[in-house]
Amino acid sequence: MRHFAFILLLVFLRQTSMASECTNMQFQTAQTNIDFTTSLTMQPTMTVKANTSPGPCDFFITFDYGTSASATSRSLKAGSGQWPFQLYKNSSATQILKRFPDVFSNSDVVTGYLADGSSDRQVSVSYWAILNTTNPWLRFGNYTETITASLYRGTISSYTFVESRSISFNYNAPKRVDISVVATGAAFNINDTTETMNFGTITSGISRSADVILKYNAGYTLYASSANNGRLKHQTQNQYIPYSITFRGSSVNLNGSSSSPVQVFREFGVSPASGQVIPVTATIGTVSVTQTGTYQDTITLTVQSSE
Repeated sequence: MRHFAFILLLVFLRQTSMASECTNMQFQTAQTNIDFTTSLTMQPTMTVKANTSPGPCDFFITFDYGTSASATSRSLKAGSGQWPFQLYKNSSATQILKRFPDVFSNSDVVTGYLADGSSDRQVSVSYWAILNTTNPWLRFGNYTETITASLYRGTISSYTFVESRSISFNYNAPKRVDISVVATGAAFNINDTTETMNFGTITSGISRSADVILKYNAGYTLYASSANNGRLKHQTQNQYIPYSITFRGSSVNLNGSSSSPVQVFREFGVSPASGQVIPVTATIGTVSVTQTGTYQDTITLTVQSSE
């Protein structure tokens, strides 16, 4: 018996035609001046228009780095000063917008789509511009940068450049000075502004210390005033124990300071990143009082910008 096998090959031919893409694509940036002074987080919008009667089209937008060297080092400039900021595709600030040749996925660009069937189709897309305030004590002044946004028709694997737009970013950083009073050796804490020096059972010559830490971007002037003019006062009686005080090793006379605060230091410029540390030491003078009980004084520190 013979067995025969047949393979039937069928070929279907269908005439196809590639759909045309949109024409006359235009790029509009309504917000060409982004001012972080009004808000540290902005969501600017851009509009892309085209004639989609011939067919739909994809598009995407890239962003260059201005005068910065890379996407991760974007910053506003004020002379030699730099204030970091960043442009993101998403509100969670995880997808940094980039330029070619650093674009590798849609996460690196703003993408959009224009549906077919209109002689004047338009769509608005947005991105996120966020000022970095990790260090709000950078030098005061007006910081600026110009970024170029470029529109492309197509996808990141097959595209045609359309046109570019310039967008300026700026931030007028205000003068700022903050003070923290902490235990000796502790770090700056903007919410910690009080420290108690407890001398316990008091004797002449005993000392206690603390740290005053200042962060500033326009210099500072520090003043001190003593409620009892440099003396510890009994809680109910008019008896006093004198003490002396030094700021960063320099003696400060608090006599009369309850009504006229004494200038302690005046410096200019910008504080170190961790803050300007001023050690404070109070030392008890001669104890000659006879009344037992609690003696205390309150020293108030006031700081202001000096430039």
